[in-house]
Amino acid sequence: MAGRRTLNERRLTRRQVEELIASGATLREDMTAALQDTLPQSSVYELPGDRFLLVFGELGLGGKGDVYAAAVFDCFLRWCAKVDEDAKHGRQGSTAHWAYYSTLKDRLTPSIETLVAELRSRMSQTAESLDLSYKSLDLVSEYVERIGVERATLEIYDHLVAYVGEVLRSRIDGRWNIRRDDRQPYPYLSGAKYDPVMPINVVWHELSGYAPTNFRAGAANEVRRARKPPGVVADAATSVRAAAPKGVLATLPPDAYEVTKRWADGRPWFVIFKEDIEVAGVPCRRGEAWFGRDGGLIGAALSREQQFGTRSFSADSFFRYYRGQQDGRLNDVKLGGGQEVDGLPCLGGTLVWFHPNGRVRSLHLAGDRDVDGIPCASGRDLHWALNFHKNGRLAAAMLAREHVLAGRTFPRGTRVSFDEKRCLVGVDPP
Repeated sequence: MAGRRTLNERRLTRRQVEELIASGATLREDMTAALQDTLPQSSVYELPGDRFLLVFGELGLGGKGDVYAAAVFDCFLRWCAKVDEDAKHGRQGSTAHWAYYSTLKDRLTPSIETLVAELRSRMSQTAESLDLSYKSLDLVSEYVERIGVERATLEIYDHLVAYVGEVLRSRIDGRWNIRRDDRQPYPYLSGAKYDPVMPINVVWHELSGYAPTNFRAGAANEVRRARKPPGVVADAATSVRAAAPKGVLATLPPDAYEVTKRWADGRPWFVIFKEDIEVAGVPCRRGEAWFGRDGGLIGAALSREQQFGTRSFSADSFFRYYRGQQDGRLNDVKLGGGQEVDGLPCLGGTLVWFHPNGRVRSLHLAGDRDVDGIPCASGRDLHWALNFHKNGRLAAAMLAREHVLAGRTFPRGTRVSFDEKRCLVGVDPP
């Protein structure tokens, strides 16, 4: 749980967890089931005194746990349900989430004044109280807490982006722009001393968490995140020297991309390609790409099919290198569509991870398949992933059907684990 608000100061050891359970804790199967997508194989126990014990599963911290007050844990459960629902509808990420609920979308900026006025009216506040200051964001946070984030998301998402954006615009002496080279155009702020500032990020973060909303802190964090290093903005000459790209990035036309995030020394880190472009022999799609301090390509989306070593990946796949393109080894690839990887059918939109030696570390099957003599189940969620050892042997999988191992019969849905010699070392029943 990000931003842990536990009753215990330190995470409970396995022994402490076992003692708590033995003292009369009650297994809550309903809550345990509700967490399986977010925290696979974890368990929830109810304790006396309106407390809950969260025990992490094999994929997490293996039997360790935390204790939470009932009110805090209830907020976390509702947050998990919201995360799962967003994932099912493709609403992961700030701009995708906002675009799903936004009424105005890329037409938002001409309506800024109207949206701010409507928000003041809804909140029964004047221009003197909602004065576009950091302090006024406390009133906005209190209002959202009062009506609930669910209602705020449905009714005033655009209003919040507009008001937070105006606070930020005043703070950075910036202006509104629309990024139109993204699949879903979205508004952002630009300022001379800042990389792109994202009001959408602030609003999404506060509406998507389970802690009380705090737009004031979120806005301040966004300004700090986007502020360029002093050497970059001192003057034009210093800016060129301090932030001049290196490596392969230096070979690209300066107008082919826009920098959205920088390393501490001012070198470009995240950039947006304005058009499809070839970088070090790799066809990169229009959109976001990542570069190292040395100017080497770290990751990008493919504009067409590309071969890496003995494997080919389809267009729209987002790849990431271990140490930049000079190393050439892939760390992971998010598949742009369904395809085979090392002879196994994989689901589009899922991640394929690789060991440093180049062998597959993890993937998601598109259909049930026997692997190393084990009937492996397909699925998109984390706990359905197949894991492999560095020697290529199967490390863990979910059984696709009833199967006999070590003289015992295990049902479909059992998570089984093996060592590098293919000896059974772990079993987690469904």
